[in-house]
Amino acid sequence: MVGLFRGLWRANQRVDQWRALRAVHEALRVAYPFILVMALIDVVGQGCLSKSGFFFQVYHIGSWLPGLEFWRDILQAVSVVVNGLVAVMIAFTTGHYMARTYHADALAVGLMSALAFLTLNVNYDTFGQTSHGNDLAQFWMPNLGPQGIFLAILVGLGVGWLASHLMRGLATWWRHHRHSSLSWTGRVAWSLTVVLGVTVSIGYGLSWLTDGGINDLVYLALQTLNTNPGHNGLRILLVTAVSNGLWWLGLVGPVDVAGNSSVTSLQNLAYAVQHGSGWGAPHPITLHTLGDAYTNFGGAGMTLALLIAIWIGSRQASYRRVATQTVLPNLVNLNESTLLGLPVLFNPILLFPFVLAPAVNLVLAWAAITLKLVPPIVYPVPRTTPGPLVAYLGTGGDWRALLLSMLCLTVSVLIYLPFVRLLNTEGGADHAA
Repeated sequence: MVGLFRGLWRANQRVDQWRALRAVHEALRVAYPFILVMALIDVVGQGCLSKSGFFFQVYHIGSWLPGLEFWRDILQAVSVVVNGLVAVMIAFTTGHYMARTYHADALAVGLMSALAFLTLNVNYDTFGQTSHGNDLAQFWMPNLGPQGIFLAILVGLGVGWLASHLMRGLATWWRHHRHSSLSWTGRVAWSLTVVLGVTVSIGYGLSWLTDGGINDLVYLALQTLNTNPGHNGLRILLVTAVSNGLWWLGLVGPVDVAGNSSVTSLQNLAYAVQHGSGWGAPHPITLHTLGDAYTNFGGAGMTLALLIAIWIGSRQASYRRVATQTVLPNLVNLNESTLLGLPVLFNPILLFPFVLAPAVNLVLAWAAITLKLVPPIVYPVPRTTPGPLVAYLGTGGDWRALLLSMLCLTVSVLIYLPFVRLLNTEGGADHAA
């Protein structure tokens, strides 16, 4: 185990010297406050004002809050602006900091990165169509939010490198062949022309393959690989591990835990309604009954356990500050602010527990349900239900499910603790927000 920690620390030190990773960490640091605000807005909007929200149902908010529709509209508008454009923001900041490492014009390159990302997410099929007499080209809006973070990082890195070298190369070429200096406007305009030419060509070419842009093509491929793992515990374990690994890369939500088991969930619910209990349900082992119930406290990677481990074992003020700031969103399973704020994304030290903790919990739940120590969850619960309560409420209030949830949370904290303490080493939290 000591060898593992030493290897992880050496890997973290090497990776931290990479130009691209430094740019990514700086970009995430700048984006974090905006993501935090987005998360807090979503806590209120999804948890308190949505009809399917946990707190909306528990406190019957619809029966006593005046102007409910007004508040919903206001928060939805703010959420669309912040949440809907977070990937554009990350494309800009990644390109900006990548250009700074090359001593190029960072602001111009950052804007090029944002524009390049947008051109990859245009619905080219709408060209020539009219709405109120105007030609429109619509964006694929889901790709501009958290789901587009991975692509935004790639675009920012790629454009940051390409545009920085283009601007420098153009200046050198112009001075050598024209014996004069190329203006700043000329360097930016020619570089932007090349960048947009490349990304528009890619985006338009991909429009012949998919109706949702390049990001949708990636997600469809991943979802195809992970569709319907059935009742095989090993396959469910593999899907969960792969899904969490993809989250660590910034590929948010490639596997819909509840969606993959919707049919079996309805059959389990019908059984429970007929028999008054989840014991003996026809599908006790599914991605929903294991993953949704016991491996996602706080969101992918059991990040609620990570926050608790930070409070217990971290001496880094920046990590403790992020943990305190993001605990409320994590309670309702919204963890994007934690992933970007620490950051968890692209952090070699946190990758191992981020994948291991949910996997261990899944094995514990698999064994407990198979041995009939706890019933499977059969009743629907709101998505924003605090993680440790999902199994308890989903089984109709079975205390054994709550006890198993507390065991899973405790085990996850113990898994995270050594890695959190490893980050206490000088330099381990240099990039925390």
